[in-house]
Amino acid sequence: MWSVLLTFLAAVFIIYLSYLCSKYIGKGMNRNGNSRYMRLIDQLMIGQDRYVAVVQVGEKYLLIGVTSGQINLLKELKEEDLFLLNPDGADGNAKTPDFKELMAKFGKLTKKER
Repeated sequence: MWSVLLTFLAAVFIIYLSYLCSKYIGKGMNRNGNSRYMRLIDQLMIGQDRYVAVVQVGEKYLLIGVTSGQINLLKELKEEDLFLLNPDGADGNAKTPDFKELMAKFGKLTKKER
């Protein structure tokens, strides 16, 4: 009887210690993610271990592609290129731009670069 009780208490103690360790390790990992000069604006998963992200570095906005093996700069964006696709409005009736509007804006951006 004592061996069962001792085993149960040992299991509870081990689970509690693993909880404490993961809590403190998690806080340390989060501290490394904070930066005074850069911040992640938004990211979109496009596949397993693949996503695109908008990162602000100082006054610049960068569109980057990230895979498990590399990070590529796709384009440098201007602040006016960024707009909310689904803004949180109080009334909930915010209009999402349709595909035609997005492509027209994208076409204007690429023509300016040429």
